[in-house]
Amino acid sequence: MNHSYSQNLNRLVGYFESELKAMPEEVFRHKPGPAKWSKQEIVGHLCDSAANNHLRFVQIKLSAHPVSLEGYDQDRWVDLHGYQEQYTQTEIITLWVMLNRQIAHVLERLTAEDYGKTCILPGGGEATLDWLVNDYLEHMRHHFRQIIGPESVERAEAGT
Repeated sequence: MNHSYSQNLNRLVGYFESELKAMPEEVFRHKPGPAKWSKQEIVGHLCDSAANNHLRFVQIKLSAHPVSLEGYDQDRWVDLHGYQEQYTQTEIITLWVMLNRQIAHVLERLTAEDYGKTCILPGGGEATLDWLVNDYLEHMRHHFRQIIGPESVERAEAGT
């Protein structure tokens, strides 16, 4: 079993949960432009990413054959969920934390063989579950560099 992925995810989630909760609500909810997401909506997008990737990780683990992954329209998902209007800052952070705790639990249960299983990406390429988990974590890092700052991921991973 590879606990480093789950430990890394839990470390990132713990650090960013504190950072997000400490952020003033007006900063968290501010929309930089009509077609731009607020920090709150970015966290909502990360909830959508978590929900989609949790399903992918479980399907790949449980399947004997390569799983064909579905894509999703991130803008329409964020709009449909109404993350800006329907959730408080605390609610959206809690949702994101709980979804990622669920993912971390799944990652703890995956074997080396599971990480070598392949899937078919929405664009038609092939990737391993290991690649998919790394991509999920890198996607999260990318958005936290946007939300909190470029050095935030390094601080989170260093535990400072």
